[in-house]
Amino acid sequence: MRLTRFVSAEDRTIGRLEYEGETFWTVERPWQDNKPFVSCIPGGTYPMRRHDSPKFGKSTWEIFGVPGRTYILIHIGNWSRDVVGCVALGSSVFGDLSGVSASRKAINKFYEMTAGKTVEEITIETEVLS
Repeated sequence: MRLTRFVSAEDRTIGRLEYEGETFWTVERPWQDNKPFVSCIPGGTYPMRRHDSPKFGKSTWEIFGVPGRTYILIHIGNWSRDVVGCVALGSSVFGDLSGVSASRKAINKFYEMTAGKTVEEITIETEVLS
């Protein structure tokens, strides 16, 4: 799975997540030197595993192995304020690139596609940013 970030703004980072021929859209916090709770994570390749989250439910995907960070989840959210260092997934991106829409629909589809899997790998990269 590949997450390609293409917008870096003062208050958000927007990207696209490609997985098995499907495209989802992502919103994260802006880059803040990888500080927990306020920054997106550095680019790289990371393992993922299922995590039972009290807030987002059983078998939530967690990105781990990020230096100095824990509990980086992929979950529902439309704006960067909806995540605390995590990745929110959407079905589309707003025209003004302020966030993502139809997040619940995207999460449901993503979790259907990954049903039965307990580990994955994600590569995060950056394109030309605006």
